[in-house]
Amino acid sequence: MAVMKLYGSLLSTAMGRVVACLYEKGLDFEFIPVDMKSGEHKKEPFLSLNPFGQVPAFVDGDLKLFGKNFISSWF
Repeated sequence: MAVMKLYGSLLSTAMGRVVACLYEKGLDFEFIPVDMKSGEHKKEPFLSLNPFGQVPAFVDGDLKLFGKNFISSWF
């Protein structure tokens, strides 16, 4: 089974909500930091995960979710 991947910055408040929900559900995930200071979130390959260039982005196998509001609809 593929490990869920969470892309983002620990300084993002939206990211904090996603991490809190993942821990609350007891789900295993891999955190992949996105260097927003260098503009990594506005370049490929991150834009293929979130075309708006915002964090967080979440990947679970073929499922890709992005934006701060996906957490309430998916979890």
